Amino acid sequence: MSEVFLDRLLIHNSSLACFLLAHFIGQYQEAAHGQTPDLPKLMLVLPLAWSESSRDALNKRTSRSTVAAVFRETPVLKIDLQRRVAAHAGATLQGLNLAVSSRLIGKVGKGPDGVSFQVLADGWPRGIKSTIPTAMMQTTERLAKWFATESTENLYKLLFGIPDEIHD
Repeated sequence: MSEVFLDRLLIHNSSLACFLLAHFIGQYQEAAHGQTPDLPKLMLVLPLAWSESSRDALNKRTSRSTVAAVFRETPVLKIDLQRRVAAHAGATLQGLNLAVSSRLIGKVGKGPDGVSFQVLADGWPRGIKSTIPTAMMQTTERLAKWFATESTENLYKLLFGIPDEIHD
């Protein structure tokens, strides 16, 4: 059994996670024409958005690129990704908890991929967006557009599976 997650920087990390995940969900819904992201997709957002090398690599790509091309042509994104996802799991869940409890987002019924989340609030508290680093916001926007085009299963195969499993 794993240790209980304790966010020692509760206000900074958890609130930043809350707003980044809420922004990702809103952008995903827009890109996916109302479809909502599931928890496994959300678990991938912070490890990529909080890593400076991942942000730099992702923000150099255009949002018109396919997610398969992005991850195949940018292997730096996959370095230690499984470890990073596990390390960010607590912050992701805490950020989602804050976003749900503040009614920025809400859980949608369980689907084939598990629980998914949707945006509930039309706006954010005043001044929040200007305090979030621009590169992180841009990264979450690109990830949302790319993730909206792939099923969760294919996305995980692409990131953690055998490289030749997915064929374009």
